[in-house]
Amino acid sequence: MIKPRPLAGRPAPRVAALALLLAVGLSGCGVAGADFHPGVAAQVGDQSITVSQVDSVASSYCSAITNQLQSNNQVLPMNYLRTGVAGRLTLVAAAKQFAADRGVSAGSQYDQKVAQLQGAVASLPQDQQDAVITIESSADYITGVEQAVGKQELKAQGTTKASAADEAAAGKKAFSAWLADQSISIDPQFGLKIEQDQTVPTDTSISYALSDTARSGAASTPDQTYAAGLPASNRCG
Repeated sequence: MIKPRPLAGRPAPRVAALALLLAVGLSGCGVAGADFHPGVAAQVGDQSITVSQVDSVASSYCSAITNQLQSNNQVLPMNYLRTGVAGRLTLVAAAKQFAADRGVSAGSQYDQKVAQLQGAVASLPQDQQDAVITIESSADYITGVEQAVGKQELKAQGTTKASAADEAAAGKKAFSAWLADQSISIDPQFGLKIEQDQTVPTDTSISYALSDTARSGAASTPDQTYAAGLPASNRCG
């Protein structure tokens, strides 16, 4: 059996773009070195992100985008969503701890993004609203924290009129260095690791795709024939 996994691409600036669905990859269903507490998807310092939390957000996000996927004749394996959600929740949890350590907030642009999303999804059930806002604003939160820390870093170095690009670069460097010093782990079932300030795919598989179906399930983007053939509970759209 081959389990799909999405890469942790950053969300698009509006819900309709669904960039999370497009930045995807796959892993095998076997995992090596799986020394993890049952039910824990990721551990960020003292904070646990549970598998049930990942599944809840992924399920609600799927429900929110199902009509759009169907109108585009798209089907998505649920594990693409699960892994993308696991990566997003892990990075945001880390960014919140980083922001608390440095005494900064994500800033007004993040607040505006959340307000924009709230308006866009106001007609959806609350769980779907929460899922869309959580996923689609995650990149803006991380970027906002990095920008604030970058400004802080450059000011400490005597630079008071840095460009936004310089602040972002300094913040990205600071966050990446902070992450490298933290105790952060992601359950191998999701096939992700943290690299600099992003989650990226890593091979935790001990299985190999031998059949045509298995190879379709291990493609770097969702194979529509493969996805459509999955049981209803294992696909979105």
